Amino acid sequence: MENKAQKATLISGIFASIAAASCCVGPVLFAVLGVSSAGVLSKMEPYRPYLTIITIILLGAAFYFTYRKKNTEECDSDSYCANPKADKWNRIILWSATVLILGFLTFPYWSIYLI
Repeated sequence: MENKAQKATLISGIFASIAAASCCVGPVLFAVLGVSSAGVLSKMEPYRPYLTIITIILLGAAFYFTYRKKNTEECDSDSYCANPKADKWNRIILWSATVLILGFLTFPYWSIYLI
């Protein structure tokens, strides 16, 4: 169960951060691609603070599920959960997703330097 909850919070956090940054990333991306109606995504701007809070909560839950101490009853001795390599990969994926999420959340502040 823990592995499913961990994956769900991590994936949800990534999608929430993309939604939070869609007001700023979308128009820039569409302008680069030559799509003319990119300003439609700027209507997402009022929702950005709420989506940012949801993203931070989901990322916090992903860190909790990844770094909490596991009970001995939670994992069978020969399951994927008990494998130390699984913990290492989960942490690598979590930190990679965190960097991606921070890039999306801070995009409105550093995107002015791209042009």
